[in-house]
Amino acid sequence: MDSLTSANRFMGGFFFGAVIATAIMVLFCVGAEFSPFMARLHALEQVIATAVISLFIAGTKPLLYKTVWSERRSSFILDEDLSATLRGRTFGIPAGVMAGILVQNVLMS
Repeated sequence: MDSLTSANRFMGGFFFGAVIATAIMVLFCVGAEFSPFMARLHALEQVIATAVISLFIAGTKPLLYKTVWSERRSSFILDEDLSATLRGRTFGIPAGVMAGILVQNVLMS
């Protein structure tokens, strides 16, 4: 494959990770109004919980396709494309956390 496919996979993974992390941060913000457990979470705890949940959601399927389910994946998906997807999702999660903090500031004020 060419490097353009890996770059597309990286950018797609980046935006996917950012959207997932932003959505989870917003859910923490909205959930704090309804749940006393979420209302007691401090800002750092929200960021850590968002990062862990986002890594679990965004990284599970590509990581499993790369390791355990390698015989089940399509023959058109290469290992370097899966690596680019994982890297993109991993780098997208901190960007999504920052975007989620900005959205929380807009929602809270």
